[in-house]
Amino acid sequence: MATSPTFQNLPSDKQERILDGALSEFADKGYARASLNSLVARLGIAKGSIFQYFTDKAGLFAHVFDFAVNRVKNHLRGVREETRGADVFTRIRLSVLAGLGLIEKNPRLFRLYLKIMFEGDIPFRAQLLQSILLFGRDYIVDLLRDGVESGELDPNLNLELAAFVVEAVLERFLVASAVEHMDPDLGLFAAGQERAEELVGQVVMVLKHGLAGKY
Repeated sequence: MATSPTFQNLPSDKQERILDGALSEFADKGYARASLNSLVARLGIAKGSIFQYFTDKAGLFAHVFDFAVNRVKNHLRGVREETRGADVFTRIRLSVLAGLGLIEKNPRLFRLYLKIMFEGDIPFRAQLLQSILLFGRDYIVDLLRDGVESGELDPNLNLELAAFVVEAVLERFLVASAVEHMDPDLGLFAAGQERAEELVGQVVMVLKHGLAGKY
């Protein structure tokens, strides 16, 4: 989402402070209830500046989304590169643990995602969700393709379908770990590190061996 030259000409630390403050506002309240008055009071800037920078509330939200998603993408790209050479299931396990670690360190990022997922009054909602899903798919496909090339996975594996299944399982796991009423009595919500690692390992074993496989 493009911003005005006025915003682009601000010092980078001020740009980040504005976007970080807006991220907190939208993550806490969602789009409809987020208040520009509250945001500018928190930031100590004039309300008119927001309209100079982003045109309107929808423009601000779209830019905050890009800001938040780029943080997640950069984090996961680092995990992907750091784990190259490991077996595919180790890479999946470490990717999930990295996601859990990111949620713990910066829960606002995942809260914003949940707002987009479950609230219907967000502008560009379909496009925002699609961009998240496409990145997740491409990330998993890349891991699976490496697994095929290394001989760990069936060369006839349908990468797109397999990625759909893996991504669906991992997303459900992350949601359950962050939202208490989405935890199906497995102890995922607010689990300690040892318990979280144990559960991630069990999930990856299911993916590796399948429902009829021997563990």
